[in-house]
Amino acid sequence: MILKERKWHILIALALGTIMVPINTSIVNVALPFISSGFNINLMGLDWVITSYLITLIGLVLFFGRLGDMYGHEKVYLSGLILFIFTSILCSFSPSITYLILSRALQGIAAAMMISVSLGMVKKAFPPYELGKALGIYAVAIAAGLGIGPAIGGVLIGFFGWRSIFLFNVPIGVISFLICLFVLERGNGKNIKWDIPGTALQFTTLFFTILFLNRLETGSFDILEFFLIILVLVLFSLFIWRERIAENPLLDLSIFNNYTFSAFTLALFFNYVCIYMVIFVLPFYIQKVLHYGPAITGLILTVSPLLMMIIAPFSGFLGDRLGSRPLAFLGSLISALAFYFMTWLTMFSSIYLVIGFLAILGIGAAIFQAPNNRAIMISIPEDSVGVASSILVTMRNLGMTFAVSFASLLISTTINKTVLESQVLYNLDSYNFTQGLHLVALLGTFLSILMALLSIWGSRRLKQVKPIVKEIITS
Repeated sequence: MILKERKWHILIALALGTIMVPINTSIVNVALPFISSGFNINLMGLDWVITSYLITLIGLVLFFGRLGDMYGHEKVYLSGLILFIFTSILCSFSPSITYLILSRALQGIAAAMMISVSLGMVKKAFPPYELGKALGIYAVAIAAGLGIGPAIGGVLIGFFGWRSIFLFNVPIGVISFLICLFVLERGNGKNIKWDIPGTALQFTTLFFTILFLNRLETGSFDILEFFLIILVLVLFSLFIWRERIAENPLLDLSIFNNYTFSAFTLALFFNYVCIYMVIFVLPFYIQKVLHYGPAITGLILTVSPLLMMIIAPFSGFLGDRLGSRPLAFLGSLISALAFYFMTWLTMFSSIYLVIGFLAILGIGAAIFQAPNNRAIMISIPEDSVGVASSILVTMRNLGMTFAVSFASLLISTTINKTVLESQVLYNLDSYNFTQGLHLVALLGTFLSILMALLSIWGSRRLKQVKPIVKEIITS
């Protein structure tokens, strides 16, 4: 088929377009102090620059995944790519903080359109025996975006100001769009009735979940947080009820009867929670406890993403040959070991020890993720790839959001928030923060062990794909 012959071009085009989403997620954090100065507002008022993007991204991923199944994944992806380019320009030229927040919300919609269907498009382009290798290369784009985002942001802001970080997306998006025009076949979906109540319930559930988690990061728990918990539980229950009775549900809950899909998806969620807890906490430890500057901190935090970029394609290739279970299990155990080693960190630890532990974590995550994603994608039927891809993206982004909340709560049990606002910490304050870091590391260890157990349990019914000699020769 023409699609199979163009598979590597398709992968390059999708990776090039998709890399903008993680870059855009990580690059904005660097720019927040400069945006604050530019619009003359308090840093605390900038929360919605990030939150508006996350709400539309996470809340609409499932919607667009379903839309892709109905009308064609390629159409949804290309529309999202065009919108992402346009909203990047809007963000750059925003005349006020209100316009920037609204533009970021629109940019989240565009990001949801792109990443909700991209994994499904990779699956369709590659035969099963090469899917692991393809997903490994795709994972490189995600890791690269998260790793290089802060560095790119620092350089662009230093030379051209904070507005340039959004214009950085434009040439990448245009190149990706031009490649896609030539290599993507416009697939058609199936015309079915839309589940509007289910879509509304799913979006509002995720909206108030993110709002609750953002409130929880402050360390306070009052009547408003209690009300938000009750509201989220009620909305989630209504969503489940609606999807059970809907003729054409937004989310076909029967997909979770697939033990392989459920187990590996939950393991992926735990993996992202673990990784982003560390990404959130370690900058405070390196700068405030070990007293290193932001430039050194940024370089150190690229260790894990860089190793993931190098190892993930080989991990995917081995997953095609050996199966997903041994690699996912091994990657989970290595990650657990890395987190356990982090409990050895003290207020006097060498920075090289931190680098070593991050390297071990990067190796573990790289070995785990590509085979894990491969197991998920080969366990589902072809007509569900859009929804499955959307669920994976939702789990990844929810994992990031939950990670910050969990880490903030654990740190707040050992050190006062007002003390943490100091530029550097000394003596007892350094010790107290390090104890909080140990709690985060222990939770990471526990979740990584659960990942290993889920990898074994989910693999019991996983069909291993044997490459066909003729297909390998002709592909």
